Amino acid sequence: MSDLKRQLAEEIRAAIAEAAPEPGRAEAPSDPAAAEARTALRRASELLTPSVPAGAPLGAVKRAAIRAFRFLWRNQSSFNALALSAGSALSDSVDRFRAEAGRRIDELSRRAGIQESRLTLVEGEAAGPTRPAAGAPQTAAGAAPQSSIPPGVDALFEERFRGSPEEISRAQRFYLEFLRGVPGPVLDAGCGRGELLRLLRAEAIPAAGVDSNPVSVRALRSEGLSVEEGDAIARLEARPAGSLGAVTAFQLVEHWPPADVFRFLQAARRALAPGGVLVAETINADSLSAMRAFYLDPTHVRPWPPDALQFLAEAAGFTDVRVAYRSPVDPARRLEEKSENDRKLNALLFAPQDFAVIARVPASESGIGRPPEAAAGGAPESR
Repeated sequence: MSDLKRQLAEEIRAAIAEAAPEPGRAEAPSDPAAAEARTALRRASELLTPSVPAGAPLGAVKRAAIRAFRFLWRNQSSFNALALSAGSALSDSVDRFRAEAGRRIDELSRRAGIQESRLTLVEGEAAGPTRPAAGAPQTAAGAAPQSSIPPGVDALFEERFRGSPEEISRAQRFYLEFLRGVPGPVLDAGCGRGELLRLLRAEAIPAAGVDSNPVSVRALRSEGLSVEEGDAIARLEARPAGSLGAVTAFQLVEHWPPADVFRFLQAARRALAPGGVLVAETINADSLSAMRAFYLDPTHVRPWPPDALQFLAEAAGFTDVRVAYRSPVDPARRLEEKSENDRKLNALLFAPQDFAVIARVPASESGIGRPPEAAAGGAPESR
């Protein structure tokens, strides 16, 4: 009889285990009603097998009665276990659905805002020239090329392919340690959807952004963020020398030809105060798998190998220049390394998808480490 009881208890425990979440799996956010349902399921699971607490009055008699009438509830207990399993699975499905629905609603809300801005631009500028897309290369006169993608289309493209703002914010938190305590405000060039500006605001770090896309600028200003509309290089060149603590540029330099990238670095070097920081993140040209993301964006001009961008930063007068590799490839996508050749292929095909050049202005200015024009007493080149 004891074996039969043990078998029944094991069957019930197995049924409950199937209904329980996997160890280590994060549960989807639940509202109070879902939490109440889960509590009821847990309480019901505790009542599947009748038991007598130790020390209960007439405990021996009650336990004997349970053993004698066990056959009456054996099938009922199995049914209860299966019902609990189904109820728990249903509760998990509802939670997952609610989380996914919330994410979709947020995404649709952002896209609706972009579409509204597009309509506003169409109504207000129907007869005007096409504005440049965010980060689009500029001509010597500062005008956008005639082939520029309309700003509303560019904003929608970014919304679809850039990744969610939450994902980008999580990735950009890495850079906060370089931006705390800088000797002045931060200027985020090509600020896009403003992920970094929101992080800096939460950290109480003074910051402003500049972007050439009026759709993005309008959306960020509606959140109370300080953002200018215009060309990032021109805005940097207009800043007083030494007036900034940091200049950041995320996924921006690949939108410019080499001459404009060097011009940007020179302008950033001049505008930064002693001890100031430059952060320039872009797609890693040394990773072949990352090149799909580069050519996916029709506004990209050229990819930058880490060594080349690092060299230009040094040539512009920055010191302590380092390269930080970001966005590693999911190990499931990489080759299983069983030989040295596998390791080499992984390094070529599946290297980190992005990298950032992080550089500084010397804390004490001298002829060493200053831009050539500044060291000679001249003004930085402006084209």
